[in-house]
Amino acid sequence: MSGEKQRTEAYRCGQVYAVIEVLEGLRPGGGCKLSGESCRAETSVKPMGNLRIAVSGVGKHYIEARLKHPVGDVDKVFGMLRDAMPLKNDFPGRLEGEGPAEFLQGREDQIALIKKETGLRLR
Repeated sequence: MSGEKQRTEAYRCGQVYAVIEVLEGLRPGGGCKLSGESCRAETSVKPMGNLRIAVSGVGKHYIEARLKHPVGDVDKVFGMLRDAMPLKNDFPGRLEGEGPAEFLQGREDQIALIKKETGLRLR
């Protein structure tokens, strides 16, 4: 990531959110809780609770997504999770000031990267 501006913890949380949101949406049957506007807004302010729950289910989403979509593309998305994770051991409990906007920017940038680097059709 050299040459890029320093990513904040809020931005990284948005990136994690995007990776899990995409994997959740790629599952057969789709049912995508994270793609909901209210969940996104809540998580942009209080990331810890929703992201902890989402991370605990990401393996299942990954396996199910591989059943429906090209394995290489799904693997690429899943592999992005490691780089997106916050540097600290856990997600922040609350984001204040510019934090929610940075979270949302991280999400948007990560979704754009996923679209650019995979052949997946995202909603």
